Amino acid sequence: MLRNPACLDPVPENLFFPPKRGDYVYFEAPARVPAGPYLVDAAWSADAAMFAYARYGSTRMQDAEFRNILNSAGFPSVETFGDCFVDNARTARGFFASNEDGAILAFRGTEKDNANDIAADADALLVPDLGAKVHRGFHDYLHSIWWRVAQVVQAYRTVHPAGNICITGHSLGGALATLAFAYLNDPAASLYTFGCPRVGDQAFCDRITAAARTERCYRIVDNQDVVTHVPLDVAGFEYAHPGITVLWLDPAGNLVVDPPGLPGDWTDVAHMALGFMNGHLLEFLPKNLPRPLADHSPVRYCHWIGQAAVRP
Repeated sequence: MLRNPACLDPVPENLFFPPKRGDYVYFEAPARVPAGPYLVDAAWSADAAMFAYARYGSTRMQDAEFRNILNSAGFPSVETFGDCFVDNARTARGFFASNEDGAILAFRGTEKDNANDIAADADALLVPDLGAKVHRGFHDYLHSIWWRVAQVVQAYRTVHPAGNICITGHSLGGALATLAFAYLNDPAASLYTFGCPRVGDQAFCDRITAAARTERCYRIVDNQDVVTHVPLDVAGFEYAHPGITVLWLDPAGNLVVDPPGLPGDWTDVAHMALGFMNGHLLEFLPKNLPRPLADHSPVRYCHWIGQAAVRP
């Protein structure tokens, strides 16, 4: 839960990095809420998606501290993927944390100071996969660690055949989580993405929609979040979003389930999104960010989803 309200300010620091030490405490979401278990899972998933960055502000966590936090949250078994604690890692990164009741598979989002992340985001050519077409950069990034992810998930499934595996991520991490959900095709898995870009064409999205179980797959969007508008849904580009439940955070931070209309791919938002995803705007952002950029901040997702979980 949030300890420092300044973490919600529309400034580049809050867009690019998780909160500093002491400004946010992870995994404080309640075990039950009146609205239903999906909000509990959403709150825990939001924390896991931000925690996957393994940073306090711009400072990296150490491996031991990272594991200790997850252990204290009730996950005695922790596996990490990729070079989670080094700068400019060349592969995707994430973690798998589990206990007797379930597991979290979380993927890290784009890091401002990692050129490989930015290159993966920008490589938006559609390539064949799963009988459909998917974003090449996301596809290649996930495959850089997929052998290990599949190995760890299979080991867990051998002992816990019905335990829920909650797959999650923010930004690039949400795209990787969506692909992982499709690859695993696991009836006991759930999917929660935060600020997720489009991942594939309509055929791919139909596959995700068909695999989604009732109250098991959610796409969470913070107001005008710019990254949820890319790659563009325009003629000849073929990208789409899956038809799963949308949890929309309105301008005041209130949670709306499947709103009748979401902010669209306006021209100015689209141009800003393309520049952001290609890395050209990263070093030249104003001190006070425009709302579509500020809305992509991972801590905003954690805070407002957490508030929705505890609200009467």
